[in-house]
Amino acid sequence: MKPAKIIRDPIHGSIELNELELELIDSPQLQRLRNIKQNGLCFLIYPAMNSTRFEHSLGVMYLAGVLSDHLELDKNTKQLLRVAGLLHDIGHCAFSHTSDDLLVDMGYSHEENAVKLIAKTEIGDILDRFGMDLKKVSNLINGKGNFGKIISSEIDIDKMDYLIRDSYYAGVAYGIIDLERIIRGMKLYNNELVIRKGNREAVEALLISRNMMYETVYRHHTKRIIEAMFKRALKRFIYKEDIDYEEFIGMDDIDLVYRLRNTSGYPKEIMDRVDERRLFKIAYSGKTSGIEENFRRDMLENEDGIGEKIAEDFGIESGYVLVDMPETKMSEFRIRIESEDGLKYIHEVSTLARSLKESEEEKMNFSIYVPPEDMRKLRRFEVGEYIEFSQRKLERFI
Repeated sequence: MKPAKIIRDPIHGSIELNELELELIDSPQLQRLRNIKQNGLCFLIYPAMNSTRFEHSLGVMYLAGVLSDHLELDKNTKQLLRVAGLLHDIGHCAFSHTSDDLLVDMGYSHEENAVKLIAKTEIGDILDRFGMDLKKVSNLINGKGNFGKIISSEIDIDKMDYLIRDSYYAGVAYGIIDLERIIRGMKLYNNELVIRKGNREAVEALLISRNMMYETVYRHHTKRIIEAMFKRALKRFIYKEDIDYEEFIGMDDIDLVYRLRNTSGYPKEIMDRVDERRLFKIAYSGKTSGIEENFRRDMLENEDGIGEKIAEDFGIESGYVLVDMPETKMSEFRIRIESEDGLKYIHEVSTLARSLKESEEEKMNFSIYVPPEDMRKLRRFEVGEYIEFSQRKLERFI
């Protein structure tokens, strides 16, 4: 059957679209993704990283078709998976993961928001008209059902696309992976995507690429500083302007930056700092592995509150001490692979995978950021003692 349209993609080449997929792409919900950066504010560090959720969604749709063909799935299942891949990110808000916490505060993860948009907008009408089951599409986006692991799991097509796409736009070689070999090495076992015996090296190469991308791109120290500043400004702006869920999910990056530049007070001051590159600096950085687990969880869940307490204790203005505790989830190391003794996690059968996991855990840092003019108030030695004391006195922050 002749495709309705062919889109040229720098990663996958020619991507063919049928009538259903073309109608979905032309919907406001998909078109909005053209103005949402795939990697939030990463373009301020890697200037060419301007790729969007729109092209990533096309890439995931394409890979859904490629993997479906490899697994010899029927035509209807393949179409469901392609649609789920295309729609899996429509629930993202402005600047993608940078605004995830705010969306969660409003009651939804970005996957849950995607499901809501599918049910409540013209996306649902289009799917209905083409005889697509909305519930099946929604389940796939959330990694549920017989084939949900293809869209969302430890080694899903989402990760495959963003690793190679982000590497390309960042201008680094770290994220280049052998997509064809990885896909050819996959099989479905009890509705779970697993790697066939004899394909361990391809997965190890993926884990190396992932490790290097996180180390050099996703967790770049300047990126984390800018994102911490932007998230705090965004949170205060949302509450200051009393912006509700419906208004927030309709915004794209352009809308949000315009609003922040034209507001007043703390949100505008932080936006001006980002625009003018007057960034906060690292006042303290320590290994997350050295933080007691309960205290680490408290810091992750209450970064703002802890930052405000530190600001108060050290005589710094509210909003100008930012605590940054990175997420430590590393689900990719739970990829399952066939072995002589049955299915095993990759780190159980690969010395390299174990070393990468340990290396990532060791390199994980939490940081405290302040404006350059406040650095003298937060000397490293003093704040280090403060953190150690606070870890022993959890009630200080409760």
